[in-house]
Amino acid sequence: MTFGGAYDVDKDSPVKPPPSHGDDTASVREKVKLSRSEKWRILKNITTISFAFMVQFTAFQGTANLQSSINAKDGLGTVSLSAIYAAIVVSCIFIPTLVIRRLTVKWTLCLSMLCYAPYIGSQFFPRFYTLVPAGILLGLGAAPMWASKATYLTQVGQVYAKITDQSVEAIIVRFFGFFFLAWQTAELWGNLISSLVLSSGAHGGGGSSNHSYSEASLESCGANFCVVASADNSNLERPPESEIFEISAIYLSCIVAAVIIIAVFLDPLSRYGEKRRGSISAQEVSGIALLAATANQLRKPNQQLLIPITIFIGMEQAFIGADFTQVRF
Repeated sequence: MTFGGAYDVDKDSPVKPPPSHGDDTASVREKVKLSRSEKWRILKNITTISFAFMVQFTAFQGTANLQSSINAKDGLGTVSLSAIYAAIVVSCIFIPTLVIRRLTVKWTLCLSMLCYAPYIGSQFFPRFYTLVPAGILLGLGAAPMWASKATYLTQVGQVYAKITDQSVEAIIVRFFGFFFLAWQTAELWGNLISSLVLSSGAHGGGGSSNHSYSEASLESCGANFCVVASADNSNLERPPESEIFEISAIYLSCIVAAVIIIAVFLDPLSRYGEKRRGSISAQEVSGIALLAATANQLRKPNQQLLIPITIFIGMEQAFIGADFTQVRF
């Protein structure tokens, strides 16, 4: 019997059914020999990568949410965020498979996460020639990072399912669910850090500043805030440099901590057969082939039904990141 796409069988031999979809994993082709106790190590790795991303995005989300406020002049903060997501679009098509193939999943994660550091560091000296290039670098690193994360969770999920005799699909969904549970809390921690720093200094109520707001300015807070009249709104004054530097230093430390967590505590995917034939990270797909596959996917009706809600979510995130977050203390 050959597996080149057709089955050649002898007339007198019994016909064997093709492998079922449930036996999908690459471990069927080449088994990874691990003890049942390995499942605890896999859970440790899932916790590690989830915690590292939570720390990483505590820094990034906290910084991104402040861009339209602390770097509002000439739209610098908003332009830098636009540069990030424009770079991600290009990076998604051409970079992930190339980088993962050369560096492996673990070290692609480390390098990609480090790409976030220059953007955070640029907050110490925010200019178009510092923030925008740093944003582009971040965007180029983001796609390999997310691809590596997805590859790692999927492949260890397959191994975990085999060890525990559970459904591969159910385990992968569970792992991704736990990951995004931790990741989503980053928004909370990032905003909490920003709030504590800004409200404890002279810009908030914790300092000795005698600065007072006019009644008209106070009436334009919250639901009454109007972007059109923001130029004369004293609520939108840039915080003191010391507070911005303090926030940026905290967030930059978070990036470094996240990279160290991955480098020290995450087992390399080679432990679970990263390079074996058929494994996800071993598949070689060119950027052009990936672009063609994406175009083909967009022709499917179910995918087309997702496009409107995807566009809506993008517009919603742009509003939250650029307009809603202008309202500060």
